[in-house]
Amino acid sequence: MAGIISSGIGSGLDIAGIVQSLVAAEGTPVETRISQKEARAQARLSAFGSLKSALADFRDKLNAMKTADAFLARKATSGNEEALAVTASGKALPARYDVEVVQLASAHKLTSGAFSGSDAVVGTGTLMVSAGAATMAVEITENNNTLTGIRDAINAASDNPGLAATIVNADSGSYLILTADKPGTPNVLTVRHSGGDGGLSALDYDPLNGATQLTESRPAQDALVRIDGLDVVGNTNSIEGAIEGVTLDLLAATEGATVSLKVENDLDAARKLTGDFVASYNALMNTLDSLTDYNAEDSSAGPLLGDATVRGIRDQIRREMSNTVKDVESPFANLRDVGVETQLDGTLVINEGELSDALAAEFAGFGKMFSASDGFAVRLHALTDGFLSSGGILETRSEGLKSQIDSLGDQRDSLNERLAALETRLLRQFNALDSLLAQLSSTSNFLNQQLNSLPGVDRPGT
Repeated sequence: MAGIISSGIGSGLDIAGIVQSLVAAEGTPVETRISQKEARAQARLSAFGSLKSALADFRDKLNAMKTADAFLARKATSGNEEALAVTASGKALPARYDVEVVQLASAHKLTSGAFSGSDAVVGTGTLMVSAGAATMAVEITENNNTLTGIRDAINAASDNPGLAATIVNADSGSYLILTADKPGTPNVLTVRHSGGDGGLSALDYDPLNGATQLTESRPAQDALVRIDGLDVVGNTNSIEGAIEGVTLDLLAATEGATVSLKVENDLDAARKLTGDFVASYNALMNTLDSLTDYNAEDSSAGPLLGDATVRGIRDQIRREMSNTVKDVESPFANLRDVGVETQLDGTLVINEGELSDALAAEFAGFGKMFSASDGFAVRLHALTDGFLSSGGILETRSEGLKSQIDSLGDQRDSLNERLAALETRLLRQFNALDSLLAQLSSTSNFLNQQLNSLPGVDRPGT
């Protein structure tokens, strides 16, 4: 605006109010049209966002169903979970086994003789400490020749082959304890000393060469499990590969008794995948309906009612849902064959009895109906991924709406600038008129005074 202007002094008119009314009359219709267009564009942009979210969730569910392995889940159960825990992958085949946990794997542990305390001096020299085939050399000097110093030197060594040194302070004295990090016979510990004052000989342990100053408090032992009478040895208490696709976690020896092990198809996992697929599809259809419906009762319409893009998306998805699977390896050609039925409103419902029958009759074929090259999950994932891809139809429509909203913002800015100029011009014009009226009023008053002062002129009221 062009500055502060005092209005209405000469005329008595409310010039500011008149100008505001004229500016409003000029701008309000245009502002209303811009706001209405902007609100519609924002509503459509938000609606496309909701559609993208529903499509992305559907695509994620389909992605989990695209491979046959997703439907070939197996579950394994142990007859004694305190002694044997089991897990199975899709490579495992349904079967039953009798398993005996003969012995657990254990880590090698060595204990020194008693020392007077943790600060007792042991000796100097070099300790060659091995865990299996790996060896390190630990230099012991007068600066670290105590029990504590030797413990810390072993633990701090950068080339520690896989053992931990600790000290136990008992009533009978202090003891250095060496424990292998890993169980099994490949990780047997040995200790040999060389050089120095000879005191480190108290820590020697090399049975093959007759050195046993340390006591073997726990032997290095491999796990032994007997599966249907066949022995399997493992370096750890987790046995893999003895039964393809099955991992045996040994927890306790069963002392001659066997534990039943059962591997079977995981029907519940396949049911969950199917249920997630149906729920996500229904959510997508409900989203499409809410965005395109018309409510006759209150004359309200969804923000995407009549939108050709949305109509095309829904039609393509429904067409793919109705197409059959041509994979000859699967006995199932369409969703109805496995108990997934289409309702009148277009959503899906699962017939649990028929689904269970299909899974029991052909477990592998069930998964292929979704994961085959022309399976439902493969085709629908490719379709929805195309809709959601960078440069895809949804991104194009969204970017178009964003550009429209930006353009409307520019129009509003232009309108505000034009209205500001109009207000300034009107104020100047009205103030010029007010100034002119003030001058005319002043002249009129002067003339009246002069006329009233003339002799012989009748004055009003005399």
